[in-house]
Amino acid sequence: MSDSSSHWDALHRQPRFRPVYPNDHVVRFLMTNRELLQTHPPARFLDIGLGAGRHTKLAAELGFRTFGIDISLVGLQHARERVQTVGLQASLSQASMLALPFTDSSFTVVLSFGVFCYGTGKEMRQAIAEVRRILVPGGKAFLVLRTTDDYRFGKGTALDHNTFQLSISETNELHSTQHFLAAEDVPAYFAAFSQLSFEKSETTFGNRSGINSDWLITVER
Repeated sequence: MSDSSSHWDALHRQPRFRPVYPNDHVVRFLMTNRELLQTHPPARFLDIGLGAGRHTKLAAELGFRTFGIDISLVGLQHARERVQTVGLQASLSQASMLALPFTDSSFTVVLSFGVFCYGTGKEMRQAIAEVRRILVPGGKAFLVLRTTDDYRFGKGTALDHNTFQLSISETNELHSTQHFLAAEDVPAYFAAFSQLSFEKSETTFGNRSGINSDWLITVER
């Protein structure tokens, strides 16, 4: 974890890698599932790879009993300050997506925004299995993962099927290992869940010279 945590620590020290506003797709998912807050005590929410905490803060504002994990202590510090600034609470801890420090069936809602793509296909499957393990029956998760149409795909050394160590230098991702999913991969990776739906979100940049392409995946245990 040390090399990865140092990389993300360095990024989170820079304000431009600490976005303030939640992603529209995450807002839509949480607002659509606000009925889960009708439970007593409030539904438990986990943000896996919370970064500087923009989505953790939103979940706390909506009334979820909020938890978050990240491998970056610097990111966790900023997330903690962000939540406390608005007078709310969240239980935040340093941990890996591959070994979540929670008991089975302990969360109603799980979010992971653009995190599971950082690693190999085997690691992505392990992280997905961890999500299923901690979800309660009927619990829901929302994950954002990169598609094979993303501009990063193929730009680096091939390590395995749809897996590359990136060589691009225009982002903060130089030398990172990333795994990409084709449409036919998604049902196989999430076969253990009782329900699956997924959409594609694409945004061009550089006068349409490149494209960010993501799967928006919603699953239910």
